[in-house]
Amino acid sequence: MGKLLSFLKTRTFRLLALGALGGALGLMAFGQTIVLTSTTEFCISCHEMQIVAQQGWMKSPHYQNEHGVVAKCSDCHIEPDIIPMIRTKTRDGMTDIWAHLFGEADPYEMDWEGLKESARKHSDDSACRRCHDNLTPGGGSIKMIIAHRAYQRMDGKRKCVDCHKDEFHGEFHRYLFDERGAAASREMKNEK
Repeated sequence: MGKLLSFLKTRTFRLLALGALGGALGLMAFGQTIVLTSTTEFCISCHEMQIVAQQGWMKSPHYQNEHGVVAKCSDCHIEPDIIPMIRTKTRDGMTDIWAHLFGEADPYEMDWEGLKESARKHSDDSACRRCHDNLTPGGGSIKMIIAHRAYQRMDGKRKCVDCHKDEFHGEFHRYLFDERGAAASREMKNEK
């Protein structure tokens, strides 16, 4: 007991305790950062993402559907397992920050086709399958059942987004590039 008490008074113990406290606080801050940056509100806080969300996602089946289920940004864009989630959040977060601060942040001028290809390349079916686990539900069309059974046999050679191209944010393209979008673009540029 005496050795323990004398150890508790040493500089080594104080440094270990301080390190453990700092590590615990750092881990809690990291966890809270992950939670906060995974909210839809955070994702659409940038101007360019507001258009994609308001004119795309909010008009998609992932926002409006007969089941009343609303998919959050992180449901589709972030893989469910911790290591892939951290990798994805780091890669995409840094890319988004760079584009917002130093790149082309005007949604009317962005390379949406290039961004769409990049998003498809980096998408992982595990995010889709988190909600869409039954690919051959009763009442589904025969075409859908055949396509999904073929997808299951291919074992990763195809991705969900290879067939499901515009179910996510597709509506925002029409908004940006039709007359309403062109008028909004002119107004935005005049405000600058």
